[in-house]
Amino acid sequence: MLKMLGTKTSELVEDATKDVSKSDGWLRLWLILSAIAALIIMLVDTALLQRKLQIFTGGFLSLDHFKTPYEAGLFITASLIADLGVTAPLAGVALWSASRLGQNTRSSSIAIVVVIVAPIMMWDFVRYRIQDYLGGAFDFSLTLELADQNIAEILAVVYSHLAAPLGILLGGGAFLIVGIWLGRSLLGGRKRLPTPPRLRSVVLRSALIFMVALGVTCLAWVSSEAQETALARKFSGKMFSSIGEALTDIDRDGYGILRRPLDTEPMNPKIFPYAMEIPGNGIDENGVAGDLPEDVSQSSANSQPADQWVHKPNVILVLLESFRADLVQAEHQGKEITPVLNQLAKDGQSVSLAFSHNGYTAPSRYHLFSGRLHGLRDGTSLIDDFRENGYEVAYFSAQDVVFGGKLYDIGYSRVDVAYDAQMEPERRFTVFDTPGSIGLPFQVIVERVTEYLDGRESTRPLFLYVNLQDTHFPYYHSGIRNIVSAAALSRSEIGPKRIADLWSTYVNTAANVDMALGKIVDAAKRALSDPTPGVIITSDHGESLYDDGYLGHGIVINDVQTAVPMIYVNLPLHMETPFGLVQLRETLRSALSGRPMEGDEINRENSDVQATKSVFQYLGNLKRPRQIAQRFRDRRIVYDFRTKRFQTSDGVWHKTDDLSNQALQEFHSLVHEWERLVVMSYQAKRRSG
Repeated sequence: MLKMLGTKTSELVEDATKDVSKSDGWLRLWLILSAIAALIIMLVDTALLQRKLQIFTGGFLSLDHFKTPYEAGLFITASLIADLGVTAPLAGVALWSASRLGQNTRSSSIAIVVVIVAPIMMWDFVRYRIQDYLGGAFDFSLTLELADQNIAEILAVVYSHLAAPLGILLGGGAFLIVGIWLGRSLLGGRKRLPTPPRLRSVVLRSALIFMVALGVTCLAWVSSEAQETALARKFSGKMFSSIGEALTDIDRDGYGILRRPLDTEPMNPKIFPYAMEIPGNGIDENGVAGDLPEDVSQSSANSQPADQWVHKPNVILVLLESFRADLVQAEHQGKEITPVLNQLAKDGQSVSLAFSHNGYTAPSRYHLFSGRLHGLRDGTSLIDDFRENGYEVAYFSAQDVVFGGKLYDIGYSRVDVAYDAQMEPERRFTVFDTPGSIGLPFQVIVERVTEYLDGRESTRPLFLYVNLQDTHFPYYHSGIRNIVSAAALSRSEIGPKRIADLWSTYVNTAANVDMALGKIVDAAKRALSDPTPGVIITSDHGESLYDDGYLGHGIVINDVQTAVPMIYVNLPLHMETPFGLVQLRETLRSALSGRPMEGDEINRENSDVQATKSVFQYLGNLKRPRQIAQRFRDRRIVYDFRTKRFQTSDGVWHKTDDLSNQALQEFHSLVHEWERLVVMSYQAKRRSG
């Protein structure tokens, strides 16, 4: 293989230097080596982008992908030019140095290509290896947020998985380079490199190619979000975009022409996207919807302290992963998908309009337990509420509760009985065992919960939290039984052409989860000698199965990806719709501290629905969201920061300058609600030190 590579390269080199002057031969050789290295990098990057992000076809968590041949062609062209902008200067320096040292043509050419390509391939390897473990839609900035801005947490997750392959790669690369350099005679061809031009000439030509690549990359970057998504995952694309961003950030506020949303005042360092508003100062710091009014009301999520509870039933809270709201009461091939949930809803209540605030697990779990969107309480959660009222708190999760870091800490360290996926990683159904990817099958969770309940000796009331993971992508594992379907798509078979089979696979896994839920509730009733424990079942978010053109969750804000089941039984809860996960904590506290469970108070019908009541939703990170929204009972409004467009309740997107009076008021109200949450979060953080 090595000798074949040497022969092919030798043929190119000999053609380049034939019948030309020595200097022209050097320049020809330089361009050939630069182009070969750039082509290798471009082809590898393109293959990786398709494999990981389905950039050309669309796939799991794929929001931005190329939809036309023109877009794909533009990326390939820009990608090749960007890579040439990196390889040409490196090849110029390396070839000029080798020429001055009198090295031979063939081995030097091979060594130069290897030396240029190897570090960039290493960068690709590390990045995509991380994506293997943390998910195909891994976003480094978002993961930093989830890890509380601690890069050490990310390295701790992946270093053990990178060490061995990196060692092999580094060792193999070093062996190859040394072997080529020292074994030139074995490869044949002792022809010396052509005489190089003056160094200044090489530098000028390299600078010209570099600047052209910079311009092409920046133009492609701003042409569409799909181009930005793809180029951002290339070494050359990331490098040139960073340079372009720094050069165009005139006021040094962190926003140039390549960052979205665009800086509305590029000469004013006090005004930039996502800047925190100072209420009532007459300045629109973030450039959206004007100044934040000073008299904005307090957040409903900032609840008052609850009294001691007068009623203390056993409570089971179950959080289902990626479990759609429309599974409840649905059938597949004439069979009930969720008979257990259906019966619980019949015995209690099913809230028809319940929603998550965010499309990711860690934030949604945080909202559910803390009763806040961010930084609006005192660092406590449902765990503390139950413990302060004399409960034993048991926490069983099929996931790793560490993922999300301090930013989304719910007080797991304070539970009485703890079990999560990292306690038995060898029993996982997922490929990897890192915090962001590990998942235990429902059989393990049922087994561990049952063991705990059967052996429990405490006489205190019980708060039992259970998380089931199986309905997460890829929606199937070997432990899934055929209940409503025999479909079992593998990860590689999932695609927009297999929607029917994908739905069958997903709902069958959901049926398995429903069955597991029934076993857990039955085990609790038996072990606690309590035929009527309070039970609450919900999920962290919905899941799109190409219903809206996407696969996954946390991609866009709509009902498919944010509507969740909310079923409760044997608890005197009063849930006004639309109901957000953040409201559950206060609803429970209010009910258990103020109303005994008796008579008609149990499972009473929802009433007094407020037409103006809404659930606030955001896409990404609360302080720098991609979209924000308010879900009312019968409609939703959305603002997209990157496109600066507002979606009215009829689903149509408008430029904010073209909004009617009513729509403009709703737009301002939505943005001010978000700004207020950010301000209150900052104030709460300052108070806590």
